[in-house]
Amino acid sequence: MIETKAELSLKSMKRFVRRFGDTTNQALLRLAVSAGRECALLTQPYGQGKAKIQKAIKHGAKANVAAIPPTLFNRIAKSRNPAFNFGRGWVHLNNGQVLKSGSEIWDFIEDNRMSNGHVKWLPHRQKAIARKDDFKDVLVRRRKLAGVTKGSWLGAHQALAKKIRGSDKPRLGKNFMNWAQKHMDKGDGEFRGKRLGKSEARLVSDAPATKDTRIFAKDDAKKAVKRAWKKTLGWYRIQCRLKYSK
Repeated sequence: MIETKAELSLKSMKRFVRRFGDTTNQALLRLAVSAGRECALLTQPYGQGKAKIQKAIKHGAKANVAAIPPTLFNRIAKSRNPAFNFGRGWVHLNNGQVLKSGSEIWDFIEDNRMSNGHVKWLPHRQKAIARKDDFKDVLVRRRKLAGVTKGSWLGAHQALAKKIRGSDKPRLGKNFMNWAQKHMDKGDGEFRGKRLGKSEARLVSDAPATKDTRIFAKDDAKKAVKRAWKKTLGWYRIQCRLKYSK
């Protein structure tokens, strides 16, 4: 379980909520809800479009693994001196470069990702081969994983949004990452309304992948809160102008 805690600077937020007539607790909820949306966007791969994300997952997986027909793979795997041409000449393969199962493919991809979640491109002499069918199965699992993780943050967003009172409640919209919204049950939001300046809101993701900092890094959690601050304060400024324009 990963928790992203948004601790508010009371002085800066009160400047806006006092004029607007909102409470600091409601302002905290609006900030946390916005942060939930940003967490979903910043979960690897970045973004919200399903097609774009699936393309990024496939691109990352294929960067260092050549998916080849089973007959060719079996022939290479049984060879005393396995080798494969990755496009720039023949490469002699060790056992760690001949991936014989989905779990080996998965581990090879994970072992060659950087701390920011991006793929570390390997030289040809370090790339690996796998059966096409096994590779496709791994891609399906990785695509689902992205949806579950992003969806968990949307679930946290929704849980806290329900606690906001008044008009103009933040909503995701049915078309916002609708492919990930079916996994919203993997996330939750907690709110503890205490005395002034002591309240706190938590976005909780139960998606297993959030334990991997390459999928959701601590720096991305901080970035999500920072972006949420900017958008929430911008929303209050607009509402104040609308309310007091007369």
